[in-house]
Amino acid sequence: MQKFLITITLHFFAMMPLRLNHRIGSWIGLILYYLKGKTWRISRINIQHCFPEMTAKEQETILKNSLIELGKQFTEMGPMWLWPPDKTLSLLTQVSGKEHMDAAMQSDKGVFLLTPHLGCWEIAGLYLGANIPVTILYSRPKIKALDDIVRHSRIRSGATLVAADASGVKSIFKTLKQGNGTGILPDQNPDDINSGIFAPFFGIQTLTMTFISKLASKTGASIVIGYAERLPHGKGYHLHIRPADPEISDSDPLISATALNKTVESFIREVPSQYQWSYKRFKKRPEGEEKIY
Repeated sequence: MQKFLITITLHFFAMMPLRLNHRIGSWIGLILYYLKGKTWRISRINIQHCFPEMTAKEQETILKNSLIELGKQFTEMGPMWLWPPDKTLSLLTQVSGKEHMDAAMQSDKGVFLLTPHLGCWEIAGLYLGANIPVTILYSRPKIKALDDIVRHSRIRSGATLVAADASGVKSIFKTLKQGNGTGILPDQNPDDINSGIFAPFFGIQTLTMTFISKLASKTGASIVIGYAERLPHGKGYHLHIRPADPEISDSDPLISATALNKTVESFIREVPSQYQWSYKRFKKRPEGEEKIY
């Protein structure tokens, strides 16, 4: 029953043009804002901690807009997951910095393509799969009924998915050694505290993955970062691609993690309302520190 309801909902949102889809998403986001539930509370805590220099009014504006964008993120899953690849990718009205990705691929040492929880990362992943040989780590969603839908949607433009475990890491290593690409969400909380290191993110000590620096330093792979900015009024998306801080490849895990967080943070500051502030990014704390949530 759960899978049936999810499928019906996705098909409903896939039937409409993006302009209407995002308008409905905005209404859902406003409901989340005015209900002041768990999503509102977590987002508010994150924004207050990350932008202490802002006034309460400025923080509230980001909070409200971020929940509106979260609503759009929910409704746009219909076209992102169900439309044919060409139709979905036609929503990318502009791609800036493709030359950085092309130059990285020409190095023949492989390339990390980092896409944080910013804007619409689903269409960014589709774009990568359609343009370069790319292998992506895949973790099964918490809602099991979504697994087949998400898995199929992410491979339909050409990407290869591998499990987020030891075998998947070996596949990623092989992919990079072959000179191909791998896509990673760099701002996820490591499941195991031993697979990350605490480094500053918006001035907050944050458990940060070391996986990227380890493989980059071993393979010499290039690193670029990108995000698909959600344009207003359902006018599509603008994909931004840029070189990442070269210190992400440093063999010192703290230097690497700090550079990684700095790079992600700089992107978030460009469109702060489009970051997924409802994610408990600061859930794990250094020993002795109080919980944030």
